[in-house]
Order: sequence, then structure tokens, then C-alpha cells
Amino acid sequence: MGEKSCAVCAASFADRPAYLVQGGRWTHRRWWRCTLLICQDCHEGQRGYWNADHKALGVQWHQLVGRGEQQPATPCVVCGLLVVRNSDPLLKRVTCSQSCSTSLTRSRNGNQGAAEPCETCGKEITTGRADSRYCSPACRQKAYRQRAKDSHL
Repeated sequence: MGEKSCAVCAASFADRPAYLVQGGRWTHRRWWRCTLLICQDCHEGQRGYWNADHKALGVQWHQLVGRGEQQPATPCVVCGLLVVRNSDPLLKRVTCSQSCSTSLTRSRNGNQGAAEPCETCGKEITTGRADSRYCSPACRQKAYRQRAKDSHL
């Protein structure tokens, strides 16, 4: 997995735990709910981050993910990043991001060995469904256009 950084201040999580929080991002003139990783300084310095220029920053957060008490830092089951979150009986495995969650699902659904190459560009497919044939929507569209072009000839 790539290097992860704080959603608020962009600091690296080198040897520090990341806090998994419920929040949102400001994109395309609207807030999109998402989970964010923030550093300990941002979590403790700005409880429930919300201020007047939150749209300029593009990020807001409310609370740690989960419903119970705050748990000690636990490593992500995919990348090993230390993650702090609340306890919750519905959160069985600790993953730090959607990409780690997808990688875990792909490994459980049969892609445990090397990732398959994209049929269009040959890049390794690391996200999406376990039976994905393309690495991105752009490659899928390119393959469709090539098939349409071939069928009209």
C-alpha cells in the first residue's frame, strides 16, 4: 500500500497511530460522507473539527469510528498501520482505509496469489471486485471502444 498521511494536516503516520474518524470531504459543491485518517495532533488539538473555513480546507470530522469506548492502537490487518477507533461489535476487522478493506475482500474471495494484470494496459489490478478484468474505468472504456470498433469492421 502507498504511504498514508493525515487528512487534515497531511503529516505522515511514520511511527504514530492514525485515528479513524467519521467525517466528510467538500467536493463538487457538496459534502461527501467518508471515513478519514487523522494524526494524533489533529485529533487532540481540534475535537470534532468544524470551523468557519472548513469548506476552504475541504475536510471535516466528528468522532472516532465505532460506538463503544476508545480502543488502544491496533494494526490494520492489511498494511499494518496502527489505527485507533472505538469498539463496535459490527467492526470485526481493523482496516485503515477503503483500499485496505477491498484488498482484504479480494484476498478472501480467491485472489490470494499475485494480482491479475489488466486486460487493456497490463497493470496489476489491486482494487475492485475479485473478478475484475480492468484496473480502472478508463481501461474498461478503452476495451469497450476497441471491441465496438472491431465489430464494425
